[in-house]
Amino acid sequence: MATYILFETALEMLKDAYLASTLGLIAFSGIGLAAIALIESDIPPSETRQHHI
Repeated sequence: MATYILFETALEMLKDAYLASTLGLIAFSGIGLAAIALIESDIPPSETRQHHI
């Protein structure tokens, strides 16, 4: 017995997956940027300067 998914149902599933992945990417990028800012705030300014010989 074959099970079929209606076209409208398949489109709705794809739309929901797209929205979930987009929101997930936005959330993870925000978390990543916050982590980078936290790491950079812990480094003293003397260590971030480039030393030229």
